[in-house]
Amino acid sequence: MKAAEIAAVVGRTPHTLPEAGQTLYEFILKNKLRRCLELGFAHGVGTAWMAGAIQRLGEGKVVAVDIQDALARKPSATEILTRAGLSAFAELHYEEFSYTWHLKRHLREYRKQPFDFVFIDGAHNWDTDGFAFYLVASMLKPGGWILFDDLNWSYAKSPSLKDTDFVRSMSSERRTDCQVRAIWEDLVLQDDRFGNFTEDGNWGWAQKLEDARQARVLQIRTARSSLPARLMKRAREILWEG
Repeated sequence: MKAAEIAAVVGRTPHTLPEAGQTLYEFILKNKLRRCLELGFAHGVGTAWMAGAIQRLGEGKVVAVDIQDALARKPSATEILTRAGLSAFAELHYEEFSYTWHLKRHLREYRKQPFDFVFIDGAHNWDTDGFAFYLVASMLKPGGWILFDDLNWSYAKSPSLKDTDFVRSMSSERRTDCQVRAIWEDLVLQDDRFGNFTEDGNWGWAQKLEDARQARVLQIRTARSSLPARLMKRAREILWEG
């Protein structure tokens, strides 16, 4: 399916903007990433972009996992994929608590049939996504890629959550910390299995190295990034300290 056709179906449905969707689409096509795992899919917009690229490749699938609350979203991921004619290229799973429970049940299966690409864009917190990274690192093929969204997100910055009782009841640390960035800097950049790191705005890309002797390079794209200079400097320090 062509990118323009997917854009026409998903429009401005949250939460993957067309520019970001097209980046996913082109990355999957360019690198021939036929087996993808998406943790957190909401309305299924990102799922559709990835599934459209896989359709163009001729084979493969997106395994997409979210909590049951995603069933109530309008439009739902099922509706988006049906409209796009991409249902055959995506497998949706709805969990009661967290996608880490899905990974628990499929741990052996996914290690035997590892993924080419993992996109983590769900819980955005240290507890869930830090553990998810630990799990998916063993489910990713050497040479495969992982992408984190919302490096600079926090509960305190979220327009839809910051004024809720749930967030008000949090400790200051939990409320204000950019928890995905903490995972990126303290876990991903420190992991010797990964390299070819790129920060692009709120996105963090990393490749699972095929050879542990490969150079571990960090690139920060400043053209589209709102990342403060002090964080850019710290990210470089963290990488080379490791």
